[in-house]
Amino acid sequence: MFTQSLPPCGFSIVVKFHGSLMHDLSVFRTAVAELERLVERGHRILVVPGGDLNDKAMERVDDLYRPPSVMTHHACARVQDETGYLLANRAFSSKLVPSATLSECRSLAKVGKIPVLLASRMLFTTDSVEWSLDITSNAVAAWIAWVTNAPLLAILTDVDGVYRNAATHDPEAFIEEIDAHDLAELGQASVDSCAAHFMSLRGAAGVVINGTHPNRLRDWTEGKHVKATYITTNERIPSCSP
Repeated sequence: MFTQSLPPCGFSIVVKFHGSLMHDLSVFRTAVAELERLVERGHRILVVPGGDLNDKAMERVDDLYRPPSVMTHHACARVQDETGYLLANRAFSSKLVPSATLSECRSLAKVGKIPVLLASRMLFTTDSVEWSLDITSNAVAAWIAWVTNAPLLAILTDVDGVYRNAATHDPEAFIEEIDAHDLAELGQASVDSCAAHFMSLRGAAGVVINGTHPNRLRDWTEGKHVKATYITTNERIPSCSP
């Protein structure tokens, strides 16, 4: 799957921003404002956008017509870029800036901006991905966290974390902590099996947090325990202090 790595890029957190957080404008604005506050506190954040609704449309097309896999997944990658452009719209924030390269992302973070990575160019030119529906924006975010040597990955979504059998309506199904290897074996969940498997292989810890409660992300960066799913590995979980 992914085989390349880069020197540290200076990011303290890679945030996967799920497209579902954009359905409610007030929720979206609050989540963006929280990212801005974290940067003001010294964090260097790299945002990886998700695709959400348009991704699901592409999956339905794939199920019905079976187009070439490269065509489908190039389209899905472009959809994630589109979400990134919406996320970085200056109508919502002057700090979030779309960028297609890691070098530009590093430069933006150094001056207090929040780069939003449009990852399709990297994916297409490095040819690092085995194109499959198992490769989602979560897996891309896990890969970006690895190639940039970011200490932790935060998957910001619209549910409290990972639930067994994706039963988000059932409090008993909520998983507070899980090893990345076990998560990869879990099946349908908030984090796809490819991302979990990659995290397990690379010893990359992470957390799945409900972005509709943005204070949870802030509290997590301060070392406080929050309602979320903590994805652990055999490695020691590093500090996420800036």
